Amino acid sequence: MLEQVNLPGDIKKLSLSELNQLAADIRDFLISSVTKTGGHLSPNLGVVELTIALHYVFDASHDDIIWDVGHQSYVHKILTGRKNLFDTLRKRGGLKGYPWPQESLYDPVHTGHSSTSLSIASGMAKSKQLGRISTNTIAVIGDGSFTGGLAYEALNTIAHDNLPVIVILNDNGMCISRNVGGIAKYFMKLQSSRSYFHLKRILEAIMLHKIPLVGKPVVSLLYRIKESIKSFFLKKNFFEDMGISYYGPIDGHDIKVLIETFREVKDISKPIIVHVVTKKGKGFKPSEDNPVHYHGISPISLNGDSSIPIEKEEKSYSFFFGKILCKLAQKDPSIIAITAAMKSGTGLKEFSEKFPDRFIDVGIAEQHAVDFAFGLSLKGKKPVVAIYSTFLQRGFDQLIHDIGIARAKVLFCIDRAGLVPADGETHQGIFDISYLRLVPGFTIMLPACRSEMEIMIEYAINNLNGPVAIRYPKDEATEIQEYRAGKYPIVIGEWVTVKKGKDLIIVSTGTLLKEAIKAIKSVEKNNFQIEVLNLRFAKPISYNIIEYLSGDDRPILILEEGIFVGGVSEYIALEVLRRNRRKKVEYIVIPEEYPSTGSRKELLEQYGLDATGIERKIKNLIKWISDSRLSAG
Repeated sequence: MLEQVNLPGDIKKLSLSELNQLAADIRDFLISSVTKTGGHLSPNLGVVELTIALHYVFDASHDDIIWDVGHQSYVHKILTGRKNLFDTLRKRGGLKGYPWPQESLYDPVHTGHSSTSLSIASGMAKSKQLGRISTNTIAVIGDGSFTGGLAYEALNTIAHDNLPVIVILNDNGMCISRNVGGIAKYFMKLQSSRSYFHLKRILEAIMLHKIPLVGKPVVSLLYRIKESIKSFFLKKNFFEDMGISYYGPIDGHDIKVLIETFREVKDISKPIIVHVVTKKGKGFKPSEDNPVHYHGISPISLNGDSSIPIEKEEKSYSFFFGKILCKLAQKDPSIIAITAAMKSGTGLKEFSEKFPDRFIDVGIAEQHAVDFAFGLSLKGKKPVVAIYSTFLQRGFDQLIHDIGIARAKVLFCIDRAGLVPADGETHQGIFDISYLRLVPGFTIMLPACRSEMEIMIEYAINNLNGPVAIRYPKDEATEIQEYRAGKYPIVIGEWVTVKKGKDLIIVSTGTLLKEAIKAIKSVEKNNFQIEVLNLRFAKPISYNIIEYLSGDDRPILILEEGIFVGGVSEYIALEVLRRNRRKKVEYIVIPEEYPSTGSRKELLEQYGLDATGIERKIKNLIKWISDSRLSAG
């Protein structure tokens, strides 16, 4: 059936049995495609029937369908003319792993972070309301995204202004890791109340259609019966108490029921929540059994037993962070680990098993994670917040207003810092140096290799005197033969001279040191000598460093895997040139843009931060030095 479907209009011609066959075909297509390209498998296997039913009932060329989080939009992409591009999924210049308006008119907005859809939908619905536009506004949001506070801020507006937003609550009991907390328990309670909602639909249908010979007294009686049934089966429904009509829970894998329900709620000019229960990883046993591991997979082929080998994380910085923290926590009972729904991604799985009482998963609630850590610090604990760079952005106010003002003793271990492969613009970790440098009293540490990360984490834990961040990329955690980090004790704000040189100074930050050392090997000849400094801190940067860099006429090349504005490169260049206007200061940084999709190798190459790009820049500086010497002579 999938061969016959190229655009959403094509599925409207299919029978129910053909739609079910289409669902089976799409699952086969997803398993075949995503195992070759890598990507989010489990979330999309779980929304096949839901997506088909949405496109069967609604017109996505006019009705706005917003996916939250966008990693569950692959089926939507397949049905909206992009199935032939799936071999380029999450590759440079290829199909995005999230909705992307520039890619298709069926994607009204990009959605790479969770819990945003209801706010966006409420704004769109209000605009339509004011313009008397009658198209539907639909937000598909997972129960995991409902752990984010932004969803409730939006619901408040939707209910207060009676905005016609159709909220499809895709309840699979999971976000990436299994859902935690009171919200998850509440949804389980709603799921257990199916009998009430089945009777509710029957009674509402009777009242809605006003069956002949049934007068107002009988309708009123039926309504009271409905409310009595409600109080018997379910004492309280949060959504209906807000004034938002609630439908469900319904089987998210029954296309017939989904179509009937969506037809019922279509074009109704009031807020509605349709609670759909789905199974993450549906239709593929390995992902059904272990949806966390199959949430995102690597581009690899199926094994002979039809299982998918999962990307091994044993060599990543995330993995070693988890190992280091477990070792320190064994000795120090005041260490508390905090994650925002990213237990596995941040390397905290082992910690959660060894120290369950000292492991806190707050759900998709990064603002809360930051202030929760603040509260722990006020009572003498040593909170360690393990979080992706792009997600820590969401706690920016708390970093400034709470952590910053209080000089709170909290350690932030920032994963996926710098250029991040595959996920594209929405997940690039290039802003954390800039936004953390803004906060007075923050210390930002930049490990160059695995052993230096271990040294820095141990140092930070044992010497917390205010907020500290340690950032590292999504990459293999390697050592550098020419740099033995353990030989150099940590001194706040100071650097390490990795290699001396009389002609040129390279200031390297973080793991770019490996690329810098590779680069200089091929250009150091004819007595030309390059000095290499490992800048261990993005903040504070010692006055001694600035004085040293300003003190002679050697050109400086700064390497930074972050955006220029507010970063280390901008700061050093400004301070050095204030002291020595004759100084030549160059840098290789991320320009003021959002890096697109690509592998980490491709992204480093694109911005000249790999060994080849650094070598090219060095050669230009060598030529400049030679020309300057000739002119002086």
